[in-house]
Amino acid sequence: MALIAASSLVVAACAASVDPTKVSDGPGGPQQIDTQAANQTSAAPGPEFVKVDPLFDRATIVVGGESLNVAIADTADKRSQGLMFVTDMGDVDGMLFVFHDAEVRSFWMRNTRLALDIVYFDADGHPIGAHLMLPCPDTADDCPSYLSDGSATYALETAAGVFDFGASVLDVATVP
Repeated sequence: MALIAASSLVVAACAASVDPTKVSDGPGGPQQIDTQAANQTSAAPGPEFVKVDPLFDRATIVVGGESLNVAIADTADKRSQGLMFVTDMGDVDGMLFVFHDAEVRSFWMRNTRLALDIVYFDADGHPIGAHLMLPCPDTADDCPSYLSDGSATYALETAAGVFDFGASVLDVATVP
């Protein structure tokens, strides 16, 4: 499927198709984006529909009281693959990246086809940063990074605009 570079400060995550007028959340809050139009602009040639790899374990987690069916990326290889090249979320609401330590994390969108929202969570499940991640062309030499605002143990990616997590807490007891 795809590879996402994982390291202590830079963890590559899924690439996305997004309207360049929408930027990551900031002090003024998120800007609006037409995700349907955005997702039609950056798809690269290749299979029309690529779903999340079935080899990822699935789990139901709870965020802000809402149950989500997610693919789990809990190894370096799985975190590297992430949602790259995915064009259809299929049977999952998103992907939960699970780390075995807490560090400042950074994801990028190289080779990712869908616009994605990312929420970083600390070890206790409190949100520590959220961004709309914009697609980065496969041929780009320098893709932007989307950093957590502190030491993160978890990162949740969902299709852009699907959920409004705000200050929702991740129930870590539901994380496998």
